[in-house]
Formats: sequence, C-alpha cells, structure tokens
Amino acid sequence: MKPRAVIYVRTSSEHQGEKSSPAEQEADCRKLAADQGLKIVGVYRDIEKYRVRNKLVEPSGTRSDRPGLLSMLRDASKGEFDIILAWREDRLYRGMRSMLLVLETIQEHKIQIMLARETFDPKIAPLRAWVAQMELDGMKERMTMGVKARLKSGKANTGQDRYGYMRVGDAIEVVEDEAFWVRQIFAWYVEGVPILEIRKRLIAANAPQKGSSIPRRMQWARSSIQAVLIAAKEYAYGIKIQTRKGESFQIPVQPIIDTVTYERYLRVRESKKTHPIRSIKYDYLIGGKLFCDCNYKWGARTNKSKRNRKGELIRRKTPVRVYYCGQSHKDQVSPNCPRHIGAKKAEDIVWQKVCAAMDKPDYLLGQARQIVNQIRESQGTLEQDRIRIENQLEAVLTERQWVITQARKGAFTTNDMEYQLSQLTFQEVTLKQELATLGETININALNNWEENVVEFLADLRAGVEELKLVAPQTPEEQHDIFVLKKRVVDTLVERVDIDIDRNLFVQIRLNLLDILRKDAESGGSTAGVQNFEVGTYTRIQSARAHRRRFASSS
Repeated sequence: MKPRAVIYVRTSSEHQGEKSSPAEQEADCRKLAADQGLKIVGVYRDIEKYRVRNKLVEPSGTRSDRPGLLSMLRDASKGEFDIILAWREDRLYRGMRSMLLVLETIQEHKIQIMLARETFDPKIAPLRAWVAQMELDGMKERMTMGVKARLKSGKANTGQDRYGYMRVGDAIEVVEDEAFWVRQIFAWYVEGVPILEIRKRLIAANAPQKGSSIPRRMQWARSSIQAVLIAAKEYAYGIKIQTRKGESFQIPVQPIIDTVTYERYLRVRESKKTHPIRSIKYDYLIGGKLFCDCNYKWGARTNKSKRNRKGELIRRKTPVRVYYCGQSHKDQVSPNCPRHIGAKKAEDIVWQKVCAAMDKPDYLLGQARQIVNQIRESQGTLEQDRIRIENQLEAVLTERQWVITQARKGAFTTNDMEYQLSQLTFQEVTLKQELATLGETININALNNWEENVVEFLADLRAGVEELKLVAPQTPEEQHDIFVLKKRVVDTLVERVDIDIDRNLFVQIRLNLLDILRKDAESGGSTAGVQNFEVGTYTRIQSARAHRRRFASSS
C-alpha cells in the first residue's frame, strides 16, 4: 500500500528570494509524489487573505493561525496521512512559533516532511526558522525606516483615510462629496442638534460613508459621527497625524472647516460636559448578569435629575437606580427589548427567586452531581493531556541540550545559541504553567466527600439567606454590608438573567461548584469557613446597631 501524502501550498505578499505560483508549487509536489511512489490524499492551501478578529491578514509564514495549516495539522492528529509535501521549508513556516507548531505535530504523530526544492532536516529546522525570522525582522526594520523617511518629508503613508480625505500618491486630497457632509455635521452640532438627530438626517439624505473591508452593520453609527467631531482640530487646521513605531508625524492637508466653526464647536462641546457634584458609588446586585433580546449585557446608572413640566432639568430628592440596554441605535433594538427597568424592582425579583432556589437544595445538589459526573468522564482526557505536556517538556530539555552541543561544536554563534535558548525557555515556562493549571483541575476532581461538603455549604448558605431576610438596615453602611452578602449569594447561584418586553425576568440558577470546591480545598476541607464571613458580618451589623442604641440612651 502506497504511503499517504498531502500537499501544502502557501503564497503571500511577503518578500521572498524565490517566488512560485500556487499551481507551480503544487505541480512540483505532485511530481515529487510520483517519483517517490506516494498517494496524494489531499491539498491544503493558504493563498488568500483571511480574517483575524476584524482584520484581513496575509498568510505569512510567520503566522501560526493560517486556516490551511491548522486544518492540515488537525487532520495529521487524526492519522489521515503519513507525509507532508511542500515546495520549500519556508512554505510551512518562517518563524519560531509557527515552526514549533509544525515540528511538535509531526514529532507527536510520526509525520514525515518532504520538500520539492530542498532537503528537510528536522535537526536544523529550528536554526533555519530562526534565520528566516531574522531575515523578515531585518526587512521590516528597513521598511519602517523607509516609511519614517517618507513621513518626515511630508508624504502620506498607507492607512485608513479620514472621512473627507483620500490619499492620491504621496498627497492627501479633499473628497468634496464627503467634505460637504463634514461641514454639515459641524453646522448641525453647533446649532445644538442631538447626535441621533444628525444621524437621521444623514441617512435620510443618503450621505456617503467611507468604504470598508468589513460590511457595515448599520449606516452612520454614532461612533462614525463622533469620529468626525473628535477630529475637529485636524479639520480646522489641516493636520493629518500618522504614527509609526511610537513616533508621530504631521502631514499637511487642506482644511475643511473654518476656525470660527471650530471655536464654536469647542464652546458647545464644553457646555455639554457634566461635572458631578460628588462621586457616590451605588450598589447594583445583578450587574453584569442582565441580558435582553438585543443580546446586550445591560448597564446600570443612577438618575440624579429629571425634567419638570417646563422641560427644565431639576435635581431629584432621591436618586433612582436603573438597569438599561446599551443598544443606542433604535433601528437595531429588538422589538422584545423593554429598554430599561428599575433596579429595585429587578433586584427584588431576582432575590426572591434566589431564596426560592435555596428552598430546593435537592435541585442544586442534582446540578452539582451532573458537573462532577462530567469532570469524572473527562478524567481520562486530563491524564492524557498531562502525559502529553510532560513529554513536550522532556523534548524541550533535549532540544536545549542539542543547541548547547551544536554551539560547542561551532555550528552556532553565541548570539544564535542565546536566542534559541531564550525561545526554549519561554516554551518551557508556558508548558509548566499549563501543567500547573491541569494539575489543579485534577486535584479538584480527586477531592473526597465533595457531596457532604456541598450539602454543608448549601445548609450554611440557606441559613445565611434566612438571617438576611430578618435584617432591616438603618444606615448606608449597614445597607452596603447587606448588599455585599447578597451579592456573594447571587454570584454563587445566578448564572444569567434575561428580560422580555413585559419586564419579566428569567433567572438561570446554576451552582458554581468548582469555585466552592476550590474554596473548600483552600480552607482545609471545611466549607463552613466560606459561610463564616457572612455570619460574622451579620453579627457585626447587629453589634454596631446595639452599640448605637446604648449610646443614644446614655446620652
């Protein structure tokens, strides 16, 4: 039976000493397969830009996240082929990180690499990858120096064009169709037109926006309008600031707005700033846990003022706490989103459901059993991961000894040796951190009497909740102490809260078992210690109140 082989092809815009098209690379690899009597079972290609987060990137040999490469390595781990064919070694990698990814996979799964234009030697692969990395680093440094020279001479560099401008060769020129709307945005703003009203007018007038490699989710988002307003100084004085490696350069451009408009803009901007009389931190019990159908995590705010019948803004006697949806564009708001809810109402509902859950400890214990069963089922995988990491650590130590030996023979310079040893040390530290995290997981899985500990914890927690029902805080300090206790209970039991258009709240109760077990291990195996803080705080509240009563009666 013929050995199974796959072909890997990569091209990008990076500088290469010898370029070859994807078709030529694949043809040379197929010829090599025919000469060696191999069976081609697949071809993996990285020949186009791909998206990383919100940015399109080239499939450079220095990148370890290339889709074709990762797909090939995943299939290698499944045993779907025996040999990787590539045109040259730098098609697979041109840097240390990508090199380590490839070599680790082929060593672990006994995969062979064959090259159409070179001979592959895994022993000197790290050195060749380092040389390729140095070549790229030198090229990048020369490119950076060239870009800085261009910027110092007042020539424009590549980058995102600001709205109203466009790069033409070395110069930045005004785009009149956009410049008209820049002036209009500032005219509306200094007249006092709100941002959302400006947005409506721009959309109604079909005002053009800049092209983008990412499709726009919405037309004229608030951030786009704010970006124009924030750049007021640049629009007024004709400045384009470009940065390169920590240095800033000013490129002269033609102004779009006049200085009179700019001064009026500054006055309006200053008048809209708010200066709070005092900074008070308000407590929010379900902060970070409330979601609506817009799929937004709700924020929280405290309304300290309101408008009277005349439309005047007046200060409230008592601030009102509110949870609200962060989606500010009405056309993106779900019809099932209520937009806001009073914090007290929401928190009372959630707390009632938490108290109801505490009355059903068997349900919470059942959840805990499911979690423990899942952990136990994954025990075999955890052990395999531990063995794999230990083998990788052993390989790093062997590689370090090999580098030192080669340096002694004169194959490497001292600088080369130090560079490679530093890379191996970084890899060793990373593996040891991963092993430590894995060890913590395995230790948690090995805890004895977990069910007794959780039952005890739930009993203590329920007792603490019952005590909190009886407390009537009389001072802000007592209110905050009670909030801290309730917040700890909510964080332990509440995973998420969803709200619908009728402001009905749906609370997902889920016991945070792993956190409980970790605290149990840290406290020496007694969950009572976790709850003692709650009881102790409650006792301090009651003692302080009794002390104030005695002081008042004696005076």
